[in-house]
Amino acid sequence: MGRVMKHRSATVALLLLGFAMLLGAPAVQAQEPVRIGFLTVDQGTFAQPGLDMRDGFQLYWSQMGSKAGGRAVEVLVEAGNTNKPDEQLTKARKLVERDRVHMLGGILETPTAYALRSYVIEKKMPSVIMTAGADDITQRLRNKYMFRACFANSDSSHPLGEWAYKQGYRKAVIVAMDFGAGYEQIGGFARTFTEAGGRIIQELYTPIETADYAPYLSSIKRDADVVAVFYAGAGSLRFVNQYAEFGLKGKIPLIGKGYLVDEVILPKQGDNALGIITSLHWSGALDTPVNKRFLEAFAARFKRPANNYSEQGYVGAQMMAQALEAVKGNVENLDAFLAALEKVDIDAPRGKVKLDAFHNPIHNIYIRKVEKKDGVLQNTVIGTYPNVNQFWKWTPEAYLAMPTYADLKGKWVK
Repeated sequence: MGRVMKHRSATVALLLLGFAMLLGAPAVQAQEPVRIGFLTVDQGTFAQPGLDMRDGFQLYWSQMGSKAGGRAVEVLVEAGNTNKPDEQLTKARKLVERDRVHMLGGILETPTAYALRSYVIEKKMPSVIMTAGADDITQRLRNKYMFRACFANSDSSHPLGEWAYKQGYRKAVIVAMDFGAGYEQIGGFARTFTEAGGRIIQELYTPIETADYAPYLSSIKRDADVVAVFYAGAGSLRFVNQYAEFGLKGKIPLIGKGYLVDEVILPKQGDNALGIITSLHWSGALDTPVNKRFLEAFAARFKRPANNYSEQGYVGAQMMAQALEAVKGNVENLDAFLAALEKVDIDAPRGKVKLDAFHNPIHNIYIRKVEKKDGVLQNTVIGTYPNVNQFWKWTPEAYLAMPTYADLKGKWVK
C-alpha cells in the first residue's frame, strides 16, 4: 500500500510540474538566488578602499532587500592582500567554479583587472569593475564581459591637466605610485598639461608600500609651479602629511586625483590637506538629493563617512540591479543580460552615469578644493566638466593610436 501511495504522489508531482511548464511558470533554477562573487582586499596599503568599496556595494543591496528582477540576490565576498593579482585570480576561480556565481563584482586594483581578463572571457563571466581603473580593459583590451562602474584611470586626469594650465601653471613635477594605475593616472594629467603648453620638469615614482617619502620630497625641484600626484589608500595619508612636514605646503601647490584626499582619510590629514585641489567623478560635498541620501544611509549603517570607493561599489550594485530588472531576473540568458548592462542609465550619487561603447562610464568630472566648513574638512566642488568620457576630446581611434601611459613612463621630461 505504501509503495502505491508513493507512486501516486510521484505521478501527481510530475503532472503538476508538467502543467506548470505548459502555463509558462518559471523553472526551478530561476528561483535560485542570483549569486554575485565580490572580490576585494582587506590587507595592505589599499585595505581601507577595499572595505569602503565592499560596504557601498552591500549598502545598496540592503536597501533593495537583496532582491532584483524578482529574484533574491546573494553576495559572496572574497578578500585578500594588496598587490597580489594571482591571489585574486585564485579567489575568482573559487567563486566561479565552486560557488557557481552568476557574475563578479568589486575588483579593486589595476593589476587584478588585467589578471582576470582572460579568465572571465574564458568562463563567459559578466564582471563589473568597481575601482580598478586599468585603462586598456575598456580600451585596447575591451571585451564583452567586463564593465566598469568607476572610471578609467586617466579619465579624470585629463581635465586636471587642462585645468592646471588655465590656472597659469607652466612647470610641473609629477609623482605617483610605481605601478600600472600610477602611470595611467598621472599620465592623463601629463598629456593634457603638455598639449596645452605646459612642461613636465621632473617625474618620480615611489613603491606602493613606501612609508618614508623624505628621499623623494627632498629631490623635488623647487622651481616647479605645481606638484601633481597620484596616491591612494594609506599612501595618501602618508604623502600629504609628509609633504606638509617637509615644508613644501604653501610653497609649491599640491594637486592630484581625488583619492589623495578622500573623505575617510581627510580627518587624519587635518589642516595639512587644506587647499589641495583634486579631480574626480564624485565628492561628498555634492549638493544633490541622491548624494545626500547616499551619504546619510552610509553613515547611519557604517558609522563613518562615505567616500568615492563606497560610491563606486554602490553604483556597481545599481548597474547590476538595473540589468537584472531589465531581464526580469533571468541572468542565465547571458546575451540578454550583457546587453542590459550595456544600456544601464544610472541616477547615481555622482550624477548621471551611462556607459560608452567600450563599457566605461560617461560622467561628470569635478574639480574639488579641500576647505573647512563648520569645522569639518570637505572637497568643495569649484568646477565641473560635464559628460567626460575616457577618450577626453579625442576620437577613440585617435586616442588608441597614441602610446599608452605605461609606455610613456619616464619620458615626460623634455
